[in-house]
Amino acid sequence: MKKVLLTLIAVLMAVPAFAIEVYNNGEDTSVEIYGTARGYVGYGHSATDDGVNVPDNDNFLYGLQGNSRIGTKFKVGNFAGQVELGANENTLTYGQDKVGVGLRQVWGSYTFGNAGTFVAGKTDTPTSMSGFSSDIMDTDGGLKGFGGNSTSNRRFQMAYRVMGLDIAIIEDEMSSNAAKINGFTDNANAYIPRLAIAYTYKGANLMAKIGATYSALNGTITTPTNADTRWTTIHAFGIVAGVKPTFMDGKMWLAIQARYGMNEELYGEAGTYENLGAFGHTAYGNNLMRVDGDGTVNNTSRVNVGLELGYKVTEAFSAILGGGYQLTMNDVAGFENIHSYGAYVQIPYAVSKNFSLIPQISYFGTNQTNHQTDAVLLVMQARFTF
Repeated sequence: MKKVLLTLIAVLMAVPAFAIEVYNNGEDTSVEIYGTARGYVGYGHSATDDGVNVPDNDNFLYGLQGNSRIGTKFKVGNFAGQVELGANENTLTYGQDKVGVGLRQVWGSYTFGNAGTFVAGKTDTPTSMSGFSSDIMDTDGGLKGFGGNSTSNRRFQMAYRVMGLDIAIIEDEMSSNAAKINGFTDNANAYIPRLAIAYTYKGANLMAKIGATYSALNGTITTPTNADTRWTTIHAFGIVAGVKPTFMDGKMWLAIQARYGMNEELYGEAGTYENLGAFGHTAYGNNLMRVDGDGTVNNTSRVNVGLELGYKVTEAFSAILGGGYQLTMNDVAGFENIHSYGAYVQIPYAVSKNFSLIPQISYFGTNQTNHQTDAVLLVMQARFTF
């Protein structure tokens, strides 16, 4: 195994940095192919104390990340598009298990000069928060559930973009996740489609973003079980903000992000997790949402904040320190307040322009009444990009 890994590293180091440009007429038409393969190897340990005899977890971690991908970008005049295949991706319906290779990105856009751009297809939602966390755990999860936010929430949508403003109508995902709500049956009639709006600023020494998203779902009350046909509405929303100034000619940066939301697990942009010594996090407190017999909705609210401080020591080495905290709040007995927190130290090394080794040591903790899980992980990610 060691010999195979060393051989692979040697081969990747010998490959020059390149991007496959299939066609470019030097004016308004171009086609290129790109890709990234991301593997990891490491060790994880976790311990859980919930009043019963729960054994510790010790795991040897290795594998190819599901966000490894290959794709193509193209442009013809005012029309542009992207098609991207992921190693483990839901192509169409969310709320189901990932089943292997699928479409991560598939969209087309048309630009109306200075009047903006119309986009249709599957791409990141406006309230995804890429660029504010370098955390590699949970498939480059950006510390999601432990103070960070989803870095790439890819959904089918129609969007209009102009001067940093992004407005979108996004596919209904709440219906497929209605089974997570106790005492509630989806009647397959979303009250409104999911809406999202965000503004992103990118300057020479500052990146900043603020956004919001909202959706709602109608359904029938199922408790008590009788011929009662009353219905109720589940509301879900999120408000997110981030700021990332750079200093010392871009060598140093500080990233701050925060979010407040309600029932956002129903469309996949927030969740409550613990880490059991594995590369990926595990959902904690499943089905926290509940509708009482009188129609009262016991909502799940979350607030989080995450920080990252980084410094580029040399052209090849950087040093990154990050951490965050999330509070999950609801009315389900025994799960009223769940505290989740994490921290990481990362020292990425750029072997070449297209190959990097990224070691990271992480700590994750999840605390709730009569329950405490702590995990420490040491992982090395190998990232090959062209």
